Amino acid sequence: MQLRMLICLFLCTAVALNAYAESAPPDPARLTADWWSYFAPADPLSEEELAKRVSETSDLLGKIPGGLGEDRRAEILPAVARLQEQLGGYPADREQEAKLGEALPPPQETYSLEQAFSRNEKLIQLNESIASQQDEISWQKDLLVAERKQQSRKKVAYLDMADTDPTRLEAGLALMLSRVEIEREGLELERRKATLARLQTLQATLQKEVADIADRLKMTQGEIVDWERVKDIALSEAASFRDDEAISSSNPITDASAASFQSRVDTLRILDRDLRVKRTELIAARAEAIAELIRFTTSDGSSADQLRSLAKADQELVEGLAPRRKYWKNAVARIQDALGRGDAADGKIDQGAESGAQKLIRSVQKTNASVDLESRQLAFAAQLVEQRLRAKESAVARSLTGTIELARSGLESASTLLSTSLFEINETPVTPFGLLRVVVFITVAWLLSKAVQRGLRRLAARRTAVNQSSLYTLGRISHYVILTLGLIIGLSSIGIDFTKFALLASALGVGIGFGMQALVSNFVAGLIILFEKSLKVGDFVELQSGVTGEVKEINMRATLLTTNDNVDILVPNSEFINKEVTNWTLREAHRRIHVSFGVAYGTNKELVEKAVLEAADAVRWTLKDNQRQNPQVWFVNFGDSSLDFELVVWLKPEAVKRPGAVQAAYLWAIETKLGEYGIEVPFPQRDLHLRSGFDAFLRQRAAEAEAAPAGTGTGG
Repeated sequence: MQLRMLICLFLCTAVALNAYAESAPPDPARLTADWWSYFAPADPLSEEELAKRVSETSDLLGKIPGGLGEDRRAEILPAVARLQEQLGGYPADREQEAKLGEALPPPQETYSLEQAFSRNEKLIQLNESIASQQDEISWQKDLLVAERKQQSRKKVAYLDMADTDPTRLEAGLALMLSRVEIEREGLELERRKATLARLQTLQATLQKEVADIADRLKMTQGEIVDWERVKDIALSEAASFRDDEAISSSNPITDASAASFQSRVDTLRILDRDLRVKRTELIAARAEAIAELIRFTTSDGSSADQLRSLAKADQELVEGLAPRRKYWKNAVARIQDALGRGDAADGKIDQGAESGAQKLIRSVQKTNASVDLESRQLAFAAQLVEQRLRAKESAVARSLTGTIELARSGLESASTLLSTSLFEINETPVTPFGLLRVVVFITVAWLLSKAVQRGLRRLAARRTAVNQSSLYTLGRISHYVILTLGLIIGLSSIGIDFTKFALLASALGVGIGFGMQALVSNFVAGLIILFEKSLKVGDFVELQSGVTGEVKEINMRATLLTTNDNVDILVPNSEFINKEVTNWTLREAHRRIHVSFGVAYGTNKELVEKAVLEAADAVRWTLKDNQRQNPQVWFVNFGDSSLDFELVVWLKPEAVKRPGAVQAAYLWAIETKLGEYGIEVPFPQRDLHLRSGFDAFLRQRAAEAEAAPAGTGTGG
């Protein structure tokens, strides 16, 4: 029970102390961690209550210097006054509303050209204001984050101070001042955000109005004269600016980095002249575009293609001007910075000359801003032309025009991308387009090589008298030569000079000597095989390992063999040069085989010969009608259980590549014929005679029995 009472008493005391802390103005010498809640409690204060609390705190701060000595009072008074000033402005900042800007007039049913350009200028200014506000907000956010971190560190340092620390009062004043400034900056940031939101709303409304303004333009033929006059005046001014002899062009714009004051002034004058020329050219281009648009709209004096070409040229002029505007701006900034530093090389500058230079800088900056505005207005004029052209076209024509423009834009983008340098080889830039060109040349060379080989195969099929292996060799060599030429031409097309590749060639030679030795060895071996003709496509070969197969292809690295089981085997070309290879069809298409068999002792040899020759004649692979190559039966050996014979038979060319099937066919036919003639095919027999051995054993047992004493057993 007592514990409950103590807890309740503690809670009541804490609530009372908190209420007292919230109701008492913060004292710089005794600040708590949440002292700002006095001005910003959980329940927001009314305007009157906040002003009252600020007034009470200001009175408390005003009494602090009175209790200090003369020396400390002089130190504390400025800090107290600044804190009172900042705190006094906080209520007004909290009640201040965001700047909403001027309201836009409602959209009109029709617009004149002046009104259209005025609306577009308003949109340009609005876009610049929004960009400026976004930059300010971003900068202020970063600043507030840094200041809040610093405020947190100050608070920790203050709370760690002892109550008797003589510097506690100054630290408390500094802590309160930084917090008030942060809160006022936070309110300013919120106002900026509200202003930005309002400007973005106006921007969206004005963008929609400007986008639809082309369909509401009201133009008359009488305006053509006015715009032509504007064009003529602008061109005349541009010519006068170019011919101005008072501005020497001997000092280029790069003189902005020069040390002398006069060179910088001359550079400023050149900049001013160039900007004025460009501004008048933009005005002339806009006037010409609008005059042609009026002619097209009112009297069809201009063709759609002519007007579209003019709009495209204006758009390209604006796009090409963008980097120059940035350069001019940076050049002026550098010159202004150099004049502000007053380099020692400039010497003593007359005050009037310096004032004239600053005035010239302001003129250049103003003209640069005017050039920026005129370029945007020219882009808007080109946009109006495009919109009016699309409005006059049919749906099909608009679709076709859009497709053409999209394709043209895509091609231009692709061209820009393909022209970008990826890397350099021997100081030669390599672009995606260059690599694509190399691939195209190699592809064309590959297709040409395939066409040549296909032509050679057709020639071989039509003219059987032509040496087939020679045609194959010619096809392979031409393949390598054409591919090599395609690669060289492709690399040369991107500007690579092969005469400067001596170092690369030597490095490649070292690489061949180590890592590429096997590859080069196989390639050279393939060339030797092709030229030597010791191996050609269609040959039936037997390797040292016992593998047999028909040669199907002789490639750069390996030769393709196909066995009679239809298994493809890739054999390195060097195997055919360095090891023993049996080529069954190198010179002669016919081949003789020996088929061994045996018959029983006592069989008539003439009958065996007759039967076996008949068997050979029945096999379709036997070469006949050739006296020198007729089948023969040879008696070769007296075997253990048979008379051994061999059928020696010459084969037709198609049988040479089927040794297993041929051997099986002849054995099958021989066994059949021997059976028909009743000729026995023997098999090994062994007779084991055991009688003499048993008689000797029995006689020994009898002798042992007679020699044994009576009554004894043999133990058996």
